[in-house]
Amino acid sequence: MTTRAGEVLSESAIAVGLSAADRSEAIDRVGGILVGEGLVTQGYVTAMQDREAIISTYLGNGIALPHGTGETQDTILRTGLAVAQFPEGVAWGDDKARLVIGLAARSEEHIGIMSRLAGVLEDAELCERLGRTANPREIYEALTSEAEPPAPRPARRNAHSR
Repeated sequence: MTTRAGEVLSESAIAVGLSAADRSEAIDRVGGILVGEGLVTQGYVTAMQDREAIISTYLGNGIALPHGTGETQDTILRTGLAVAQFPEGVAWGDDKARLVIGLAARSEEHIGIMSRLAGVLEDAELCERLGRTANPREIYEALTSEAEPPAPRPARRNAHSR
């Protein structure tokens, strides 16, 4: 069963204008939001840190997606997302993350969410804007909108040539 992003991300799970000394602190901040929203236990935040120590969760365009492993299912209370925005960026390896999106997912519920996030990731300008906005609603709408913005259409030839 796939879940729509609007069902697993609430506006209260989005914090803007944060700062963090490093990615470990950034993960703790987004993990704290997940805990505060009742989505995970503190053990999940530890699992997020452990996973990050093994492989980076930086996706590109200023977005990182820290999450636990399959072995941590018992620390997930329900599927959900949290977003911590760091306008100045947080060093994430050789890159800087401005949006750190904590993901906690049971089974396959996160597939729809990941699909929407992939669409956002493709738009570098949108990622930049979301990384700097002071309005959490703008982030919420970008991550939960059902429809992709229409792509520009190529010019077509006039069909009624005489």
